[in-house]
Amino acid sequence: LSNGRSKKIVIFTKDGKYMYFTRSNYLKKKGKDQQGTTKLKLYRAELVKDKWTNIVELPFNNDSYSVAHPALSKDEKLLFFASDMPGTIGSSDIFKVEINDGHSSYGSPVNLGKTINTEGKDTFPFVDEDGNLYFSTDGRPGLGGLDIYKSNIENGEFTDPINIGKPINGKYDDFAFFM
Repeated sequence: LSNGRSKKIVIFTKDGKYMYFTRSNYLKKKGKDQQGTTKLKLYRAELVKDKWTNIVELPFNNDSYSVAHPALSKDEKLLFFASDMPGTIGSSDIFKVEINDGHSSYGSPVNLGKTINTEGKDTFPFVDEDGNLYFSTDGRPGLGGLDIYKSNIENGEFTDPINIGKPINGKYDDFAFFM
């Protein structure tokens, strides 16, 4: 989640007006914290006159933990992300936060809990058109490293995740799944 080599993940709103993205918290030069880790943060940018502007750091970022890999719900009222913020179950967990006032304010992050998160690394969320959650984890039995799992949404709750198997998952890390 925060080793400085993480893939840059970007998500756009359906109208193309807003972009959420992950970026290092060291903007002028590459840096690391006392443990040698580069932390990640989420930002929102707005498209104004064909130019990305009004770049805003999301309010739940922090220099002492990473917040990364944004995903939007179908109705764009929820932003999903991975973080190692206090209260995580493992080395990183999947969280959700409400988006308010036309992408200008946010609720408090909510950990998706033990149905989704493990004692391992849970990261790279993606939500499909039906509201089902896909994510990568190394905290469940798999084919090797990070594997991609799917959790259906039923009555507003996520079901126990299932490994989506081969050929998507293999013996190496599998991550950043999207359709």
